This record gives sequence, structure tokens and C-alpha cells, in this order.
Amino acid sequence: MRKEDLLKPADSEFLGNSISSISKSQKNNAQTLKTGTTTVGLTVKDAVILGTDKRATMAYFVASKVAEKLYKIQEHFWITTAGSVADCQYLVDVLQAETTIYQLEHDGKPMLIKSAGKMLSNILYQNKMFPFEVGLILGGVTEEEGPTILDISAYGSILPEKYCAIGSGQNFSYGVLEAKYKDNLTIEEGKEIIKKAITASIIRDMASGNGIDIAVIKASEPAEREFIPI
Repeated sequence: MRKEDLLKPADSEFLGNSISSISKSQKNNAQTLKTGTTTVGLTVKDAVILGTDKRATMAYFVASKVAEKLYKIQEHFWITTAGSVADCQYLVDVLQAETTIYQLEHDGKPMLIKSAGKMLSNILYQNKMFPFEVGLILGGVTEEEGPTILDISAYGSILPEKYCAIGSGQNFSYGVLEAKYKDNLTIEEGKEIIKKAITASIIRDMASGNGIDIAVIKASEPAEREFIPI
């Protein structure tokens, strides 16, 4: 049976009325707590740079000032997360486990960024009827692919990009990225753009703030991580 069949309304008038009354009461009593964040990624010459803010919110309440939104999946690729914290943490744990198993089975050979993105996309697409509330940027470097960034949505779509931003502050970050980005940036130039993009969102978006977390991912060296207090 398909998932779609499980969601079809029942033929019974009694059940139909019951479902209708339940859905109405749920709409009347439910309160939606919106979350917010700013995550940004871009490619530079021989590296990928990812950055996030550190604030987690529930509506107008600042739930955390030290929220983790930047995770190492493997040494050569990392991920940024936006959306439901629980959903993000679960997907990060699954991706870390699955990619580690893959690399153990292949004598430690680094997994391709696009292969890891496809694995994550399949998980998200299989749950599209009840989707994970996430927006993800997967970025890293391999010898075969070079610097790679994938914008992955809650439904599993994969959009390869040179730069992208996700979260409630993305519109402000995109203004900086569009104006400043160019091909073959140095790592220092890329870091400055990331800082300016996230700072622009922190200034204008209430749900973003409390500092900037940055990771520089390279093919042949360990990733460099830096925190910039604001």
C-alpha cells in the first residue's frame, strides 16, 4: 500500500465527521513556534567555506545562544543545518554513521560529496509525506569533484551551487553574496564574505545572532574551524 492511500479520507460518514471535528479543534488550539537561523556556504579556490550563526529561537524566545548548526560528517565534508533542531540532529547522526560505514567498507576511501548528498536526499524523499523540517547545506572537497556545495531541501531536492544561504536570514545574506562573490576567491577573501553575509543577517534578523561559526574544508588538510563573537 502506498503512503498516499493511508491518507485518503474514510468513506464512513461517522469517521469523516470525527476527522473533520478533530482537525478543526487542532487548528483552533495549535500554536506554531517558528524557528530561525542563518547558514551560508561558498566555494573558493581548492576549498569550501561554511558559516552559521549561533542562536536558536522559538517564536520570540531565544532558546539558546550557543546552538550547534555546523557539523563535521567526515573530515573532507561538513554540513550546516537550519530548521527543527531535533530533525537536524537526527539526520546528522544518520549521515555520520552511514558515511563511516561506507568508508570502512571501501578501505577508507573518501566518499564523494554528491554520493553523500544523494544518500541524504533519499532519506528525505522517503519521508516527504511527513517531511523533516530542515534546510541543509552539504559542502566539501574531493580530488574527483573539487570544491562542492549542495543545497538540500526538506523534500530531498539537490541543487549544486557556488554559493547559497538558508534560514530566516537568508535574504539578507544573499544580498552580500550576490554582490561580493566571484570565481577563484582566496580562502581569506571567502571568509570575509561569509562574515559580512552572516553579519548582515544578524543585524536585520531577530532570529539570528550570538556569533559566527566558520569552517574551512580542504582536500588535503584537516578542516579549520573558527568562532567569531558578536
